[in-house]
Amino acid sequence: MNTGKVKKRVTVVGMGKSGLAAASVLSGKGADVLVIDDSRQEIPPLFRQDSKLCSSIRFHLGDWRMDDLFSAELVVVSPGFPVSRLPMRRLQALKIPVVGELEFASGLISAPMIAITGTNGKSTTTALIGEILKDWGWKVFIGGNFGTPLSEAVGSDWDFIVVEVSSFQLETVKSFHPRIAALLNITPDHLDRYPDMLSYQEAKWRIFENQSGGDHAVINLDDPLLSPPSLRGSTVHFSRNHRPQRGVYLQGEEIMSNLWGEPEPIIRLGTLQVKGSQYVDNVMAASVMALLCGCSVEGVRQTLCRFRGLPHRMELAGEISGVTYIDDSKGTNVGAMTRSLESQVAPVILIAGGRDKESDFTPLQNLVQEKVKRLILLGEAREKLACCFEHHPAVECVDSMKEAVERAAICAEPGDVVLLSPGCTSFDMFGDYAHRGDVFKQAVAELF
Repeated sequence: MNTGKVKKRVTVVGMGKSGLAAASVLSGKGADVLVIDDSRQEIPPLFRQDSKLCSSIRFHLGDWRMDDLFSAELVVVSPGFPVSRLPMRRLQALKIPVVGELEFASGLISAPMIAITGTNGKSTTTALIGEILKDWGWKVFIGGNFGTPLSEAVGSDWDFIVVEVSSFQLETVKSFHPRIAALLNITPDHLDRYPDMLSYQEAKWRIFENQSGGDHAVINLDDPLLSPPSLRGSTVHFSRNHRPQRGVYLQGEEIMSNLWGEPEPIIRLGTLQVKGSQYVDNVMAASVMALLCGCSVEGVRQTLCRFRGLPHRMELAGEISGVTYIDDSKGTNVGAMTRSLESQVAPVILIAGGRDKESDFTPLQNLVQEKVKRLILLGEAREKLACCFEHHPAVECVDSMKEAVERAAICAEPGDVVLLSPGCTSFDMFGDYAHRGDVFKQAVAELF
């Protein structure tokens, strides 16, 4: 592991998981650490209870000062805190470096890094490639935007680091260098943070910017928005619709690889535990990366056969009186909602809504008209959604998830699917998407 040089006075902006993990690492390296957050009021119990951390980390919460930034020698920003809120020109004039937690932690890690980004499917792909590598016998850290901050990998020896990265994290990279970088897809998202779609694309493309000739760029050949203007790594593709020159692809009902020359079957779709086109993309991307790491096709196949996916991503929540209930609470944007609906062959009662991210839902109109027999809307965006789908014959608004599930159960007939795929964030009514999914599942359980 690269021990790195940590500046003496460091201000960490944001008290989320990533910020606190970075603060802990910095404290362990002897830095004078100040954590600031204007939206939080209380120091986390873990930090209050740990006397060593308590004595080495200071907190300014609720109302911090600009001097908290200008007196630092390094500023580390949590991904949820927009850099646009910082006085960047002044910090640059003072020559105070500003980096994200991803950039900070990656500079202290020497193990080869596999990084995955995309609008949808990146958590599942990250978990899947991590499981394949672990099953192959390697010591693997799995984290980043997916659950465990990358800073928690610092200080241990790993064979591989598998990290999910968001566009927010990529905004502040400088030297972040994955040996294998994958871009799964790009659909409109976070337009409440980015001024336009191109700005969002450019943030995603930064995953490739420090790669060189010996690295690999894994790209979905079916998505025209993915390829950046230039790539220095070796490009490998995956595709459901084409046979790439080099990569993994779908041929009929079988996923194939021609990565090393002659086509070789990896797995039949019917053997996979999770269904849907999005998951097929995840499987192909993970397979490409595992094969590039040295796993055998048979080793990849064994993990794929048993992997059951992640919670709140097209997860079966129950079957009652012939009606299937599916929790896709992680579907927080239009692209995810589209793929969830496209994967359904049965009539759908769709539960959607939440806090809008300046999304345009009009591209969904034809698909909703075709697939959805009833649309049940909740949350802050329900009126916007109701207006968008005003020509649908069965639209109603409700006040709670429990009411949404109860209304769906009344309207559903045997053979129908009740699908929670919100297309919005959860922060208007719930702590996060997992909380929303849990409330949905609890409401389904109460129907029994």
